[in-house]
Amino acid sequence: MFENENDILGFDPTQLNVFNQNEQPKSAGNPLIYRTRPADSVSEDHVYRATIKVVYNPFNLKQSVLEQQSYGMQDKDGWFSAVSKLTNGDTSCPIFKAWKKCHFAKPENGGMDAILYNQALTKDKGGKGLFDKRYARYVVVQVLEDKNQPDQVGKFLFWKMPKSIWDMINLKMAPSAESKKPKIPVMDFLFGRSIDIEVTPGEGNPGDEKYGRDTKYTGELSDDVVTCTNPDGSPLLNDAEQEILDKYVESMKQIWKTKEPEERAKLEAVVNADPNTAQLRQLYAKVLEQIKGFCPNLIEELGYKDWDANLTARVNNWIKIVLDGKDPATYDPEVENAGNDAAAKKEDTPANTTASTSAAAPTVEDTPDDLPF
Repeated sequence: MFENENDILGFDPTQLNVFNQNEQPKSAGNPLIYRTRPADSVSEDHVYRATIKVVYNPFNLKQSVLEQQSYGMQDKDGWFSAVSKLTNGDTSCPIFKAWKKCHFAKPENGGMDAILYNQALTKDKGGKGLFDKRYARYVVVQVLEDKNQPDQVGKFLFWKMPKSIWDMINLKMAPSAESKKPKIPVMDFLFGRSIDIEVTPGEGNPGDEKYGRDTKYTGELSDDVVTCTNPDGSPLLNDAEQEILDKYVESMKQIWKTKEPEERAKLEAVVNADPNTAQLRQLYAKVLEQIKGFCPNLIEELGYKDWDANLTARVNNWIKIVLDGKDPATYDPEVENAGNDAAAKKEDTPANTTASTSAAAPTVEDTPDDLPF
């Protein structure tokens, strides 16, 4: 049916890369990320309500869901993060390799093995939990209604999609064969669906662990198709183009309502052979170029990129400290070196020679503050 893999008309949602891989993290100040935080709600019940439309990535339909993996780290200069090569399925990520070295150490051997194992062991199990691996599923949305952030309405932005919303979309776009349900192109620009979302805060205050953990995301899909607009709210299509779309949608509604897969296939063949469908396919080429003009590129903006020199150096230093058995958040080589220098000078003095023969005279390495565990 498709002239090429990016032919969007009739694009099979199950061809998204997210559905075709074996396995399946956060930019604090990125203005392209749409944030639906209950703390920003203008409603009296503090529930964040908005209507959005999750859409395909117009630059690559198959890469419309970015499953980003990153690591949050701390060193003596504070918190920082790095998007991992794991995002691309590349296990050569140096942080991941360091985690493996720690995770697969044999604590029963004692010594450095026990220390390294403890570096990776999560805090809830009594370890240091230094490897804070983060996972986020990002998509592109158009904000259709939002009284909390009216300046965002009409914009195409990235959204960190909660699992509950993804599960709802997933059931519609990629139903199981056993269900015999039709595939609904929820993310299509012209005949997809909108979602009314509600974000209910957890108990406590923003920033509290329980507040974030118990925040709930719910959504409801529109019954009818919803077409994207230009950011200013004007229609993407002129009247003649809208007629082509309307005719196509009316034909597809019958297919979406048909329960038997065999009957649906027959109806789809008729629709695909209709000259109106050929017109819509040609129209989509224009629509995609139009949307690319104001839609940010999901993969370019949030996908993995080679780290710059500064981040590479910082990550490598963090890894070295971890594999040395120390905590990068508190370890400062300048302080340790100064302590070692002081200890060396003390050992060179006659008085220290006498004291060093006593068990009550610990070296710097023996003091609790410098123990590597």
